[in-house]
Amino acid sequence: MGFSSSLKVTTAAGSPFDAASGGDPNTAVSNFLTVQSLTNFAAMTGAIAAAWQAIRLVIPSASALWVPYVMAFAWGLISVWMSLASIRGKKSNVAVAIFIAFLNSLVLAGAVVGTSSIGAAAAKAASN
Repeated sequence: MGFSSSLKVTTAAGSPFDAASGGDPNTAVSNFLTVQSLTNFAAMTGAIAAAWQAIRLVIPSASALWVPYVMAFAWGLISVWMSLASIRGKKSNVAVAIFIAFLNSLVLAGAVVGTSSIGAAAAKAASN
């Protein structure tokens, strides 16, 4: 697998932005353009940020920066668990999935912390 192929996924010609629609080798699009990437990063960033904000209102000690990391790692574990039936063939597949989930969880948590920090700074500036 070359670097370029790790950034693309094959899709059906009739549905080029849905990675779950099957693979036509002639229809390869960037992973970044698929519906699945939108769900996993954009939607989960918003979901975790909203959940973290809500929890912070109820439990003030949950304002700690480790909380969104725990939430992101929980999503990473859920993602691996949802994929186990397809990747169980070799132990190395599971190890690779866990490693990728770990890296993606770090990125996801970083996005949550960053957007929450920007939102808090903007709210503070607007109130002054």
